[in-house]
Amino acid sequence: MTTHEDSLLVALDVGTAKVAALAAEPHPTKGLQVVAAALERSRGMRKGAVVNMSEVSRVLRRVAERTARIAQRPVEGVYVTFAGSAVHSQNNRAAVGVSRGVVEEDDIQRAEDSARAVTVAHNQEVVHVIRRGFRLDDKEVPWPLGMYGYRLEAEVHIVTAEKTALLNLRRAVEEAGLSVEGFVLGGLAAGEAVLSQAERDMGVLVVDIGAGTTDVALYANGEVWHTAVIPLGGDHITRDLAYGLNVPLEVAEQIKVEYGRALPARDAAAEEPLNIRPFGAEADLQVRPSDLALIIGPRVEEILSQVARQVERHAPPGMLAAGVVLTGGTAHLPGVRPLAARVLRMPARIGRPEVLPGLPRRFQDPAFAATVGALKLAHLYRQSVDGPEGGIWSPRATWWERLWTFLRGLLP
Repeated sequence: MTTHEDSLLVALDVGTAKVAALAAEPHPTKGLQVVAAALERSRGMRKGAVVNMSEVSRVLRRVAERTARIAQRPVEGVYVTFAGSAVHSQNNRAAVGVSRGVVEEDDIQRAEDSARAVTVAHNQEVVHVIRRGFRLDDKEVPWPLGMYGYRLEAEVHIVTAEKTALLNLRRAVEEAGLSVEGFVLGGLAAGEAVLSQAERDMGVLVVDIGAGTTDVALYANGEVWHTAVIPLGGDHITRDLAYGLNVPLEVAEQIKVEYGRALPARDAAAEEPLNIRPFGAEADLQVRPSDLALIIGPRVEEILSQVARQVERHAPPGMLAAGVVLTGGTAHLPGVRPLAARVLRMPARIGRPEVLPGLPRRFQDPAFAATVGALKLAHLYRQSVDGPEGGIWSPRATWWERLWTFLRGLLP
């Protein structure tokens, strides 16, 4: 039987446009060493959900076989990112009495169990339960174990997803000969790859604009505050171009990638025009790249406006000093960053994933932030299971304790 110590650690990012896999093994000084990477065009997925089981499984099987061939090791268990429009989140608090006047592990467990005991819809499944913090006798404390007090309150962030969507994704993975070790929300994975602790502490917004969906993760006071998935993404921009220019979808995608802009250029008149042959036309149509912004810009602004509504409803006032970090393939579009800064009214930057040893250059890109982040989170979970006694369980290491509760939520 293969154990965690001798098995590959594999993150599988199953998106609407691409399926990406990263395999890694322990690195003596830097935690992880990437030993294999594979990438395939996605099929059978729409808006982050499985719509054709056999097509998805075929793509996943090819990715797994390629990863195993490059790593020269078998690929078995994988950590899978998920999105989909039916993802919901909420923060919940619950308080318990301290049994013996001094907070013990049992008190903490009872408080957290009470906080996570929420009612969810019959078609929803709890995927993550993330510890946010504690209050002891109405005073905020980072870690209450061993402190005197009478009333302990725990707060958690709970992420739920549509049960059938997760079952379909799990089935597609298993049909490819793999097993799901855990699910990871794409927005949280992207945040793990691109954010510093200082940004989390100051308050920051991660916006991962994929092909079918846009993942939103909001951090405040160092912790996850709100998560959401918006059912709009880069594919909607491609379709807008296809209908606006009367060209096939594949041509529209190529135009978007090579010449697309979210805002017109300042020297638009000096731009070299593109020759485009619409359906049924006898001659080419000349279009400048800045003309494309008249089609692309409104859709990007719509996506960002929906993100802004999430911020208005859920962000604590004045708590996003670090601004917004944009990831995903659509972050490449010229003009997206200044447009995001204008719509969201905060500083904006493009987030590239942390460069792990062995990570291929192609994966050092905003489009793969969730893939890299899922690998990092999977590694930390493995450490919590296989690490030496006193590591992740140590009450002296508050950050590790918070992380353990987050990673415990990765279990399906």
